[in-house]
Amino acid sequence: MDANIQLLFHWVPILLGLLLLIPFTAESVSKLFLKKWPSVSTRRGQLLASTVMFLIGGFTVSAHTLWIHNKASELGSGNFCAGDGVWDCSSVIGNEKWNVDPMLGLPWGLLGMLTFSVMLWLIVSICLDPMASWVRNHLTYLRIIGVIGVFVIFYLIYAEFAIGKLCQYCSTAHFAHVMTLLNSQLLLTIYDNRKWSNANADDVSSDEVRERKRKKGYVKPKSSAMNAPYEEE
Repeated sequence: MDANIQLLFHWVPILLGLLLLIPFTAESVSKLFLKKWPSVSTRRGQLLASTVMFLIGGFTVSAHTLWIHNKASELGSGNFCAGDGVWDCSSVIGNEKWNVDPMLGLPWGLLGMLTFSVMLWLIVSICLDPMASWVRNHLTYLRIIGVIGVFVIFYLIYAEFAIGKLCQYCSTAHFAHVMTLLNSQLLLTIYDNRKWSNANADDVSSDEVRERKRKKGYVKPKSSAMNAPYEEE
């Protein structure tokens, strides 16, 4: 199968994330998930679901990038996604000078997988317990990782220009990362503006909120509608 067609599979969750991010389309798309995750009817729930979609797409494309890297290293060369034009990920991922990070020596695909995994853990934790006392800390960590990642992306863009080719797989991961950073800022804004709780979606008593703050951790919510957009089975 053509490498560009394979890349489209990674764009499916990313496009879903975009549709959930844009207010004009979020209302329609959220109906697909409303039965299982009622909280996607709120703006907070839509942004959380959007972030999860971006991170899933970023993780899968990073895993694919690592596979290309390993195959190129194993075979000594490869044309898994080569092209005659500017877009040629084989020339980028298979380049021995630029295909690992200069500090740890890890393949960029592996580093991307680790980064997206940590960010996914942070956002899923919030989805499972959106009223916990540590939610803002998790959002802050998410934003910090996002900002650090932007500087790494600038370095990788410089590497692509040095090579003279662009990597469509790498660019997809970069896009997912930047959109996650954007969502983290939007979620922090909602939280700081005291719009995080929504009476229509979160049936949370003041006693339950106090219990969460006192225990500094997860307390199973009494209302299933709180689990946004992920619920434990």
